[in-house]
Amino acid sequence: MVEKDKNHQPPLPEEFETLEELAEFWDTHDLTDYAESLAPVHLKVVAEPTHEYVITLSDSLNAKMREAEKREGVPVGTLVNLWVQERLQKYQQVST
Repeated sequence: MVEKDKNHQPPLPEEFETLEELAEFWDTHDLTDYAESLAPVHLKVVAEPTHEYVITLSDSLNAKMREAEKREGVPVGTLVNLWVQERLQKYQQVST
């Protein structure tokens, strides 16, 4: 078995512009090459969402959401969850 030379691995990007870019990166790289960058994560997995919200979007916002859904390749609900999570993390950083 040939051992990989980890000195030739490109650095792990701090952020990805799109989910497609993230997927592309991990489709062509091995997670074990970046083991030193990993951190333990504690989470609780639930089978179903515990809260549901009904929101009304204008036609123009709906069109933009559908465009983002196609570009990112994930459902609108997933995008909204990610964006709300990102925004709340920023909010918590500012308010602490």
